[in-house]
Amino acid sequence: MLRPDRSSTVRCCVWRNGHGQFVDARPGALRDATCHDPPVNPVDLIAIALLIIAVILGVRSGALPQLLGLGGAAIGAIGGLAVLPALAPVLDSLPPQIRAIVVLSGLLGLIGLGEGIGATLGRHASHALGTGLLGAFDRVMGALVGAAQAVLILWLAGGVIAQAPAPNLAQLAQRSVALRVVDAFLPPPTEVVVALGEVLDDSGLPNVFIGLEQLPAPEIDLPSNEVAGRIGERAAPSVLRVLADGCQLRSSGTSFVVAEGYLVTNAHVVAGARSVIVQTSAGSFEATPVLVDLDLDLAVLYARSVDAPILEFAAAEPTRGDIGATIGYPGGGDETVKPATVATTYFATGLDVTGSARVTRRILELRARVVPGDSGSPFVLEDGTVGGVVFAESRVDPAVGYALSPDQVVELVDEAVGLTEPVPTGPCVR
Repeated sequence: MLRPDRSSTVRCCVWRNGHGQFVDARPGALRDATCHDPPVNPVDLIAIALLIIAVILGVRSGALPQLLGLGGAAIGAIGGLAVLPALAPVLDSLPPQIRAIVVLSGLLGLIGLGEGIGATLGRHASHALGTGLLGAFDRVMGALVGAAQAVLILWLAGGVIAQAPAPNLAQLAQRSVALRVVDAFLPPPTEVVVALGEVLDDSGLPNVFIGLEQLPAPEIDLPSNEVAGRIGERAAPSVLRVLADGCQLRSSGTSFVVAEGYLVTNAHVVAGARSVIVQTSAGSFEATPVLVDLDLDLAVLYARSVDAPILEFAAAEPTRGDIGATIGYPGGGDETVKPATVATTYFATGLDVTGSARVTRRILELRARVVPGDSGSPFVLEDGTVGGVVFAESRVDPAVGYALSPDQVVELVDEAVGLTEPVPTGPCVR
């Protein structure tokens, strides 16, 4: 049964009673909401305090204890990241928040242990320099090394926060000037993101970004439920539920017909699958993955028995303000139409579906709610063409979703149409 999404809202940051709150406001009521950032970002306050303390301690301790401490911390971090993949099966049964606490506490503990051992050795070396010219030089260099350590901590924090299942913290970090500056001048800690993601993130969704998520574009109005409903009504017969069995679970997603007998969905929906079926009003039909792109996160399925209208792709990439609707099966439930608007488009550097390789995708940032089960949903424009393929949700703003731009999808579809032999679907990602 086709049903409209009545929860279409805009996320609003409101500063109340001394702390920030994120509230939902319907598009029509947005003018009545007072939305602004907190007066001072707590993350920036912590960053400033960290820098000051690091410089003071650096002058007092000198450069040698810090340099050797950094070496010890690096050894601890490398050791911790090396054992994380082996711990993933043991920690999978823990709730996400508890798993995050255990993993991050253990990693920080190893880093602290290594830093402590290195700093102790450094203090012995520093005392040997005495209080003369060499000692003074050591203290001046200590201030610089201390500041560098503070920047290093902020750099690592960006990678950790990007993977930790704590949306409120991620929202503050996303708006932090300090973390943004560090993120702009230093490459993201890819190895940290990959290692932590293997343990902390069991969603199976790809990392759209490495490091901090890009700040969402300014708010933009959504189409009404009535407009979205009209768009969805025309396209709904072409949008089918897809179920993939494998990796000791059943994955549920969305697919849509792009040619006679061919459907598009996300690669992470069918990753590791032994069998794939698509469900229509006429019944369930076996589907064969004939193209799986783990970099882009796209899969093309061949289902000869499926008889449904074909959805055409838009001739050009949508731009900011273009309205439409996403049509999917959130949570594996009923087919649902949600209002959506293009907020902006850009190239995003993230990780592939397996989380092992850096990739760059051309994506649409949508004002649209995306939840598990929506993966592979078409973003259908007013003229009935597909303007993008939904593949991920924002980690920090539930009102933001991401879709693959149509041009790169069309290239793969053209390559896949005519193929009938199965291809490997890749490793399990959950």
